[in-house]
Amino acid sequence: MKRIILAAILSLGLAGCAQMQAITGGISLASASISNPVTPTKEGEIELALDSAVQVLKTYKKACAAGTADKNCRDNIGQIQAYTRQIKPMVVQLRNFVDTNDQVNAVVVYNQLTTLYTNMKAAATSLGVSLGSTS
Repeated sequence: MKRIILAAILSLGLAGCAQMQAITGGISLASASISNPVTPTKEGEIELALDSAVQVLKTYKKACAAGTADKNCRDNIGQIQAYTRQIKPMVVQLRNFVDTNDQVNAVVVYNQLTTLYTNMKAAATSLGVSLGSTS
């Protein structure tokens, strides 16, 4: 599963916005619960959505460094990084909880990641940076 996600992310490349929307367009990041547990598939979906958004932001950061992005790009990146820095440790936690079938903690972390993604996307959109069309 993780190799598939990595391969999908690597295939996005610089012209990946359209591909990212096609990949993430069908993903539903609905809240998890004990009656709606976090499966490896749901884990993969949230990782794909987060990784895709981070790849778009990395492209934006490269464009900013090259001087081809908007004039506020450095400030925009700083504001969005408040969200992206939280992703990696939370994804590691989620993987561990799903692998050990600790559904109570997996649900908590999954819902936190979903909220984090939603807030990151909203912040990026308010700054004029589009992260795609994931629900």
